[in-house]
Amino acid sequence: MPTRERRLPLHVAVLLMALAGGDVAWAADSDEIAELKRAIAELRAQNRALAERVEMLESQQPAGSPAAAASSPGSGRPPPLEQRVRQLETTQAAQEGAVRQIIHDSVSTLGSKINEAVSLNGTISVAAERSSDLDGQRKSSLKLNTAEFEFDIQASDWARAAITLEYISGEDLLFPTSSGFQSGVDRVNVDTAFITLGDAQRFPPVLMAGRMVLPFGISTGKALGDSLSLSSPLTVEIFEMRQDALGLSFSFPTPPLAPPLPPVTAPPVRPMLLQPLVASLSRRLGYEPLAVRPKPLLPQTPAAEAPPFHAGLYVFDTRAGGGLRHQYGATLGYQAKGHCGRRYEELSDGGLCPWRLSLGLDYNSSIFHSRLLEFEYQGLLDRIGHVPATALHARASLGAWALTGEWDSATRTARFDDDRGAPVGLRPSAWQLSLGYQLGWNPWVEEIGAQGSYLAIGYSQSRDMAGLSRVVDGSATRFGFVPRRRLLLTAGEWVMENVRVVVEYSRNWDYGLADGGSGGVANGLFVSLTYAW
Repeated sequence: MPTRERRLPLHVAVLLMALAGGDVAWAADSDEIAELKRAIAELRAQNRALAERVEMLESQQPAGSPAAAASSPGSGRPPPLEQRVRQLETTQAAQEGAVRQIIHDSVSTLGSKINEAVSLNGTISVAAERSSDLDGQRKSSLKLNTAEFEFDIQASDWARAAITLEYISGEDLLFPTSSGFQSGVDRVNVDTAFITLGDAQRFPPVLMAGRMVLPFGISTGKALGDSLSLSSPLTVEIFEMRQDALGLSFSFPTPPLAPPLPPVTAPPVRPMLLQPLVASLSRRLGYEPLAVRPKPLLPQTPAAEAPPFHAGLYVFDTRAGGGLRHQYGATLGYQAKGHCGRRYEELSDGGLCPWRLSLGLDYNSSIFHSRLLEFEYQGLLDRIGHVPATALHARASLGAWALTGEWDSATRTARFDDDRGAPVGLRPSAWQLSLGYQLGWNPWVEEIGAQGSYLAIGYSQSRDMAGLSRVVDGSATRFGFVPRRRLLLTAGEWVMENVRVVVEYSRNWDYGLADGGSGGVANGLFVSLTYAW
């Protein structure tokens, strides 16, 4: 094997040269001398950089810090250079970690915001029920009732986007799926996704494009927004519409430019039913209930005044006879609010102020393309054609009370032949009234039922929705029907922040035998646990 040449380490050679001065120069050849000179120059450069690093770190230390005290003139013999560097770098790392923690804590207070442009909201609901259907069949179940995730993206003042993802059970009767041995397949569906261009606070027109809930009736597509009850009123169940559409709306008059309103610290509404009862029972049993420390009250800037009038037009496509046909709709609305000329601190719990009112009138050129009717009558849509409809609705809050009224109806009768060739005439319509009451109300409550404890009652009724019959495998099957009447009694409470418990009783009456129904009555008791953020 070839022998490896043995040389002194470079730092040892440098040390010997420094001790012997130029006397050892004769023992080294020109290449080694050049290498030693380069090493000495590199070492001097490293020392200068290290000294500059020490000077920079010392200048960043506050007076009285351990690193500053260790390097002060009155502290005795200064520590070695490497030790000083380590002390200073450790102190700076601790400061940087503290800064990162402060930034993290600040970002964590942004609530539902993922970053400066994107916020995430959602609803998860688990429901237990014991009910009977219109044929008298009883059932009990425990299931995931709702799972929705709403992304709101706004990177600029004039443009935003919204996406809603929803969970759909494989056993859903409206959107069934099967796989393998007819077992249901759960899935996540894009419920809505649309883009909004404009700002109604600055300029009247606003453009919307994408898959959205069309403005017809009170339906907004929000799990907690349409009504205080768990079950939908018949108006929403029949006429709610989701379509890929293009809309242009106008809000007027545009509010004058003004500075932001001063922040207000609004007192929250405390739970008054379930949470106090559980706390009382636990104390009687000798247990101290777990204290849920409420968040400190922070001033909130009130929303700017919205324009009182609103009008909009939209278009969407439907399929008929194997082709596409353009449909359209229109909406007109008005909203107002007041506080009876008194300050909120002067309003009593028993009064009807402050008050809010919103009115709306909607039109749609093809109501049989609502979510329910399109699915139930999909095989007959070519025969039914396009049936227009109108909706008139009003919402009001008067102190602790909330009132909703709605009437939706087709404007003409759809005449066609069913699967057996028999002539049919349908003119679907429905109306509803609901009343809500906020327990422990105070004048700063913006929305009844959004906090604390509340009660609600709702009644709705349909017309020409007894359904039709078709023969499947030799037996008649009823389809396209909803109950004739529906009564909902609801009690809900936000037992802690973001957590709601609701108990609801429902009673549904079917159409009579002479009208094509069963004449039956269905009862149901529902309990829901919801987490919303």
